[in-house]
Amino acid sequence: MIRIFVSLVFALWSATAAFADIRTDVRDLFASDLETLDFARVKTEVDRMIDPSIDVDAQLAQIDQMVTTIETMLPPDADSWAKVETIRRYIYQPGPWNDGNAFSYDHDDPYGLDVRNKLLSDYIQDRRGNCITMPFLFIILGQRLGLDVVPAMAPLHVFVKFTDDAGKTWNLEATSGAGAARDQHYRDLLPITDEAIANGVFLAPLSNEQSIAVIAAVVVEELIAQDRYHDAMAVADILIEHYPMFAYIMVKKATASYHLLRTEFHEKYPTAQDVPEDQRPYLAYLQRVNQSMFDRAEFLGWRALQR
Repeated sequence: MIRIFVSLVFALWSATAAFADIRTDVRDLFASDLETLDFARVKTEVDRMIDPSIDVDAQLAQIDQMVTTIETMLPPDADSWAKVETIRRYIYQPGPWNDGNAFSYDHDDPYGLDVRNKLLSDYIQDRRGNCITMPFLFIILGQRLGLDVVPAMAPLHVFVKFTDDAGKTWNLEATSGAGAARDQHYRDLLPITDEAIANGVFLAPLSNEQSIAVIAAVVVEELIAQDRYHDAMAVADILIEHYPMFAYIMVKKATASYHLLRTEFHEKYPTAQDVPEDQRPYLAYLQRVNQSMFDRAEFLGWRALQR
């Protein structure tokens, strides 16, 4: 009995320590110099939180090699548009620069419902991406080539905001050959309200701090996939602290609280009256979190996407 108790205590301690580590790791992401943020390092370090086998230095070296190849493809005195066109060619057109294996959209998992498909290492290996890996690879390569490229959000989607040498900003849709797309294109396809635009929830270029939060959203998704709902809520709070308009993560926090309501109460007690008195404050807390997160997201203009 003592041995079993010690094992349970050790397991609980290990899980708590692991969460404390990932929470610290997420907080540390925002401690970096935001003015000189390296998207490649941030994305790779976040991915390692999901898959500890990822070698950050090796991944960064691989990206550097990709950039070196692109640089050999650039015309002399390449301007910003020439760099964009060369990145497009490198990514989307098969040739010796990518060993005849172009990158393409993963139609089997376009939303990245399998969290592992949102890892940059997975995209680089199998050349099949989604609306997270595809825009961020483009941004990472563009950043290293000196382009003014940042992410922007639409519902369940990330795209690229590119500002050219003349100071004009364009949307580039990385899941479709990085072609230019008007804001109205996204509004025609997705539930984007006027309130969401006015509040900067969708279609606005993200700051570096906001971009880190978007990259780290995959950690919340992975914690939910592991049924670590309290942990997911706590990490969501960190991301919302740094990106107060991050409606997607508000909904994820609401989702985590719903799963706790389901597992801790709905599946155990037939009615609310059957909940023990000492657990009712916890029930009320989860109900409050669930409702307030949805209310907050909807106030900002978020609406559910009908798939």
